[in-house]
Amino acid sequence: MIKRPHAVGGAPPRRIKLDFSPTEILTTPQHIKRLLDTAEPRDIDLRTWARLAMAAATLSASDLPQGPSTYPLSLYRAIALIWVTSARRPNEIVRLRFDCVRADIEPGFLGESEIALEYLNILAFESKPEQREEETKAPLSHYLHIPSGKNRGAFYIWIPDYVVTAIDAWKRERPQNQDKLYDPKDREFVDFLFCYKNVRVAREFINLSLIPALCAKAGVEMEHAKGRITGHRGRSTRLTLLRSRGVSLDDLAEYAGHANTQTIRRYARQNPLQLHRIIRDADDVSRVIEGVVDLEAAEQGIAALRWFIGYDADGEPMYCANQAYFTCPHRLDCVHCGMFIGGEKARLLHEGEATLPVTSKAPMTPIEKCVVNGDPTGAETCRAALQQVPAPETPDLALIFNPEGLSNAELEKLARMGTHEGIGQAPAGASRTSGTPCRSSAIQDWPQRPGWCAEKTHQFVGGTYWRL
Repeated sequence: MIKRPHAVGGAPPRRIKLDFSPTEILTTPQHIKRLLDTAEPRDIDLRTWARLAMAAATLSASDLPQGPSTYPLSLYRAIALIWVTSARRPNEIVRLRFDCVRADIEPGFLGESEIALEYLNILAFESKPEQREEETKAPLSHYLHIPSGKNRGAFYIWIPDYVVTAIDAWKRERPQNQDKLYDPKDREFVDFLFCYKNVRVAREFINLSLIPALCAKAGVEMEHAKGRITGHRGRSTRLTLLRSRGVSLDDLAEYAGHANTQTIRRYARQNPLQLHRIIRDADDVSRVIEGVVDLEAAEQGIAALRWFIGYDADGEPMYCANQAYFTCPHRLDCVHCGMFIGGEKARLLHEGEATLPVTSKAPMTPIEKCVVNGDPTGAETCRAALQQVPAPETPDLALIFNPEGLSNAELEKLARMGTHEGIGQAPAGASRTSGTPCRSSAIQDWPQRPGWCAEKTHQFVGGTYWRL
């Protein structure tokens, strides 16, 4: 009758006019929708948030409000750490169940049949019970069960181990044999985690009691230009921090318990300066280089940065010991440099057993720009021009890993260090190359003169041969 005309009793066909349409009359006006899209939760200043997080981790009994109705310290610490680490609503925190924490073995410690390697090790060491505790201990990941909210049902999120420790401390002090209380959201009686003397902690506890205590300990004001610090503002701040660390909007929506990414955009906003930095880093005028810190060298006070420069024709890793690698114009011709690292030393660095990985931004050389832009002619021109540019000199004996790549000038400099004038300074540099002088008896047959031995495997400095 509304969409098609109808004839009744021989009258001309006509449509029924509808003066009231709920989808049009009751819909939100466009100007209100635009205002809702611009609404943003007010993040807490990051410096203030850092102080609040530290206060939550170091909360003591003297920081709590005094009075006959004060909760135990363990309850304050558990709720405080959950608030600063989980981005949960105050209502979700106080509705947590008593058994809300679940522990799972790390995925990397599961076998092919999804059986924990910890259990397999127990079977393997049945005959050696004294080794069982040390050999079968596997790391665990802990998850917090979030009760159903306004947008979705219950789900799990990851939480740090120290939060689990605080929750366990409260469970041990929590009064036993308390009654189950009614949860109006789920419409059932449940055993609440934060229940004290048969009374569940109120939702207002975080805003009216916990946050004032944290602000007092952290030495920050509860009121500032953006308003009062509240539990919901802490949730927004946590989500924005996760966004700044590269977590996608879809993952953040899942973590926050939102139905879609439209709402999460109001919480996890992109910092304009961070966006510009990301675009700049993605520009082809610079690239990210990887490297490692040699921990053994660092312990001895030696320049310890080693930059990864790729693989050779045999697929073996190659590194460079030039601390200012990004300033070197000869990045594609490193095998002719004294600071080039290959062979067994490079493999040890690549395995990473005694190294710490690092990354850095480095501007591209003209050759690298030509390679990226697909300009082989320009790359050959740049290579020809580099023939006139000398390779960087090795600034310290401790950075010599490729004696064959040393220039005549560097060899002459090293030879001078073997004279009487250089005896005092030689051990400080030369000994750091390998850590100890060579004690081989065969060295006694070598000519005692400054410079390299015939095989160029040892250097005579300060009256002693040093292995490189």
